[in-house]
Amino acid sequence: MSKQPLNNQNFPFKRPRRGGRVQPSTTPPWPSIALVTALHTVVGIFLSVFSPPFWVWPLAFGGTFIQTIALAGPEALSSLKGFRIIVCRSLTCLGTALSVVALAVAVGFGGTNNIDDIRFGSMGMTLFFVNLGVLVLTAVCSLLIAHVGDRLLAGMGRVRSSLALLSVCLLGLFIGGAFGLAIAS
Repeated sequence: MSKQPLNNQNFPFKRPRRGGRVQPSTTPPWPSIALVTALHTVVGIFLSVFSPPFWVWPLAFGGTFIQTIALAGPEALSSLKGFRIIVCRSLTCLGTALSVVALAVAVGFGGTNNIDDIRFGSMGMTLFFVNLGVLVLTAVCSLLIAHVGDRLLAGMGRVRSSLALLSVCLLGLFIGGAFGLAIAS
C-alpha cells in the first residue's frame, strides 16, 4: 500500500511567474464618462421638470461639487493616510446626502393638485418607489463618480481629475436642466 499524504506535499508546486506589476491604463474611461454625463442629465431633468423651489439647484451643485472634490474611490483613498480617509469618506457622504435631498424635494413637487384624484392605498406605494428611485439614481451617480475618479487618477493628478470630473457632472446637470425646462414649458 502506498503511503502518500493526502495533501500531495511531495509534488512540486509551480507558481506562475509574474513579469511585474500591471500598470493601470492612462486613457480616459470614455464610456464611464458618457454614463456619468447621461445620469447627471437625468438628475437635471428631475430637478427642473416639476418646478421645485430654486434652492434645490444649489443643493445639487454643492453635493456634486463635494463628491468630485473628495474623490473617495478605493484608489484615491489608498494614497491617503489616517484621518484624511475619514474626512474624504465623510465629505462623500455629505455630498451624496445633499444630492438625495435635492432630488427628493424636486421629485416631491410632481403630482396633482386635485385632492379627489389621490388614492391613499396607491399613494404609499408610489411614494415608496419614487423615493427608492431617487436613492438608487443618487447612489449610482456617486459610485460612478468614485469609479471614474479612480480611473482618471491614473493619468492625471488629484486636482486635474477632480476638476475634469466636476465639469462633466455639471455639464450633465445643465443639459438636463435645459431639457427639463423645455419639457415643463
